[in-house]
Amino acid sequence: MKKTLLKLIGGVSLFVAFSCVDDRVMEDPFSGKQAAKLGVGQLANQLLAGDRFSRMEIELVYMTGFRPTNFMLGEMITFLQDHVNKPDGIIFRQKEIPVLGQGNYTISDIRELEETHRERYNERGIFTVFMLVVDGYFSQDDEESFALGAAYNSSSLVFFGPRIVESSGGFSRPPLPILETTVALHELGHLLGLVNNGTKMVHDHEDEEYESHCDNQGCLMYWAVETRRGLNLMGSTVPKLDDNCRNDLRTNGGK
Repeated sequence: MKKTLLKLIGGVSLFVAFSCVDDRVMEDPFSGKQAAKLGVGQLANQLLAGDRFSRMEIELVYMTGFRPTNFMLGEMITFLQDHVNKPDGIIFRQKEIPVLGQGNYTISDIRELEETHRERYNERGIFTVFMLVVDGYFSQDDEESFALGAAYNSSSLVFFGPRIVESSGGFSRPPLPILETTVALHELGHLLGLVNNGTKMVHDHEDEEYESHCDNQGCLMYWAVETRRGLNLMGSTVPKLDDNCRNDLRTNGGK
């Protein structure tokens, strides 16, 4: 049984539908595939807080030869334990898939791979983050700049394996574990809504030129961290979130 009412509000006609409860099932906006297709930062509160999702799982899918180091995996767990409220724990689920030898990947390619290989979505109190490591480079790279990784949906991350390997080690370049960990935590920060992209700022600290990034060069969320220029800024340790970024997370359900 369904009734439709025509209302006039501010000169705009609105059709408002009233249905009996058993006429339809309301879709949960924070669960399932549709929630996973929302934009970066749009599920920041659900990722940070523990009331709706008290457990977190990271579904890691990597192409042969590009499994992240144990150091990176451990640092990701520590980072999340420090900043998100997940009292029932945080775990990894890992799966290796064959290399494609494709060379370059567009965002459309990456989303197709996620559609093929992602097995878990937010449900039953568990928030799931999907991490993909591919055997090629980002299609938009050029001689002046390149991407090491990216957050591309509300709970999705991608890392470009060969680029990370080539950009680490040797003279004036960070060790592989430090570089891949820095990139991974930076992209996680974007899923958490930093900076000013799903998690509101307590104090203004968004870079005026590079939106969604911190204006503090020493912060994990500084824009250059995920780019070629960031290689010269990294030392032998992984950068941390500064006070402004940490305060923002706390006000949106984090620790």
